[in-house]
Amino acid sequence: MRDLQAMTPPGECSGVHLVPVDSLVDADSPRLGGMSPEHVEVLAQGAIEPILVHRETRRVVDGMHRLQAARLRGEKVIPVRYLDGPASEVFIHSVAANVAHGLPLTLKDRKAAARRILASHPDLSDRAVARITRLSPKTVGAVRRASSEELPQSQARVGADGRSRPLDAAERRKAARAFLAEHPGATLREIAASAGVSVSTACEIRQRMRRGGQDAAPPRPSAARRARESTRDGTRESTRDGVRDGGRAAGPGAPPGPRQAECGRPQRIETLAKDPSLRFTESGRALLRWLNERAPDLEAGRQLMAAVPPHCAVAVADLANSYAQEWQRFASSLDRAAAETAEP
Repeated sequence: MRDLQAMTPPGECSGVHLVPVDSLVDADSPRLGGMSPEHVEVLAQGAIEPILVHRETRRVVDGMHRLQAARLRGEKVIPVRYLDGPASEVFIHSVAANVAHGLPLTLKDRKAAARRILASHPDLSDRAVARITRLSPKTVGAVRRASSEELPQSQARVGADGRSRPLDAAERRKAARAFLAEHPGATLREIAASAGVSVSTACEIRQRMRRGGQDAAPPRPSAARRARESTRDGTRESTRDGVRDGGRAAGPGAPPGPRQAECGRPQRIETLAKDPSLRFTESGRALLRWLNERAPDLEAGRQLMAAVPPHCAVAVADLANSYAQEWQRFASSLDRAAAETAEP
């Protein structure tokens, strides 16, 4: 299994560093009108909060007004939080940070930012770009259509949940049927990989073909069902045909075994790390860091089991059970919130 500690997603590191003002590169700002001198003067009157800087390029991601205020005061250093990640996403982080706090971006600024993000990341869905720019998905769609001749086109869309979905879904399903006809013993994961569809879609196609029916496009599932399926795809082949876990098939609806759940954690964390609503917000990045920090605790606990004296085993087991119950309540609360939001 991959080392979860090595899978730290792109995000803001928590430490604050004092960095020379002259060493920083001005932001690629989404503000079409540039900085506001009045806002700079107001900031120069008080304490300057840490700014966000891309570590690799030293470019300011968020905080140009604060940086200018420090220059106005003649400061030599400024507090900085570093952002790790690819340089191609610096502008997206800058937009997400500027719409969340500070001097608000105008509607014109946000539309221009949406157009630029669509140009550099054409595979992002309208909804994902809307979350970054705080526009409506319809507005982003209008920007995409108005610039369709200039913007590069992609055959897939990365949604707000971080999952990539092909635009030619009918052709993908057709390819999955053809592959299954030639390889009737193929696993769901093999079918999905061959045609570029999800494991749940491959499962549905196989079931329809077994019943001798045509593989018509299914009705659009509810958001709650899509959320449940997205968490199963990385670790389960099917909830009806059985789950392959070490060569054994689980019964319908059976929960994943320990080995299966353990192998699925890196995939789930990777999926969450790709979600724009998490990776481009400070609270989302904090959640991703927290999940990554918790993962190694499980392996450390297994290694420490041998050190538990027999007379302490009951007490340690009680503590482990109490922690497990808290996690279960946490998971149940999230399940209920997702169901209530998606299904009135």
